[in-house]
Amino acid sequence: MENQGIVIFQAKDLAKVVLPSGEERYARVSGKFRQQAIALKDYPIVGDRVVGHCYDQNQFLIDAVLPRKSFLQRKVAGNRLDEQGIAANVTTVFLTTSANEEFNLARLERFVTIVWDSGANPVIVLTKIDQIDAKETAAIVDQLKLTFGLPVLATTIYTDERTQFDRFLTPESIVAFIGSSGVGKSSLLNQLLGDERQTTSAIREEDGRGRHTTTSRQLFRLPNGAMVIDTPGMREISLETVTASSLDRHYQTIERLAENCRFKNCRHETEPNCAVKEALASGELSQELFNRYRKMEKEMAYLKRKEDFQARKRK
Repeated sequence: MENQGIVIFQAKDLAKVVLPSGEERYARVSGKFRQQAIALKDYPIVGDRVVGHCYDQNQFLIDAVLPRKSFLQRKVAGNRLDEQGIAANVTTVFLTTSANEEFNLARLERFVTIVWDSGANPVIVLTKIDQIDAKETAAIVDQLKLTFGLPVLATTIYTDERTQFDRFLTPESIVAFIGSSGVGKSSLLNQLLGDERQTTSAIREEDGRGRHTTTSRQLFRLPNGAMVIDTPGMREISLETVTASSLDRHYQTIERLAENCRFKNCRHETEPNCAVKEALASGELSQELFNRYRKMEKEMAYLKRKEDFQARKRK
């Protein structure tokens, strides 16, 4: 008899699913699944709803992955072209960045872009605000809201932050934490769980980071039925998996201005009656934001040329 389950743990070839009864079983994919899978991203990841068969006392054989409502992915590190799933069926992704030396607006921008591309909604979580004063915290929060137009949660492990997250943690919803290593994702998760379920380490004095402790993707269920995924820190953030429409969505302020340019294909360089250049001159549009837009636009164009070249080589 076929059973459905949710993948709650995944690390390389090892996985675990939870059945509707609450029973947890170790899982692997069937031979038929391996034959039909085309790419790495086709394999089950945390958050996936799967169909398969129970066997032995605690084993589960996955025959199929059910259609995903969202799919958060990244390019595999290095020169390989395949993509790696991070989490599936997530409604909200908490983009976690610390307020100390780790804070990097350009990197955060890439996180926002890959989340929009996944089909989930990004929320920025600023951690370790105890390491800066209240005035600095307010300035960073204002900058983040102005740049991204997203909800921003300012947090510290020294106060109970659970009420800030309540509106995103509805019963049966799946949310995920992503960010660089040592920014405090696991510490926040432990707060939400009310239990030291995820191992954390002290902050290093030389760079203000916690030691990276999460090495696998794992899903935890909260008391109200919401599910939270913790992920390892991301060292490399490439835009190779991102569509142009997701980039446009992130930079929607520039896209709205561009609609008022004289020419539809305006490059915002030497063209007359360019609404974007006028906004830059007046200060309505930040030059820093526009420069980052240009940089990411060039990277997307390069990746498209690279993809086309690889496609021609395969023919």
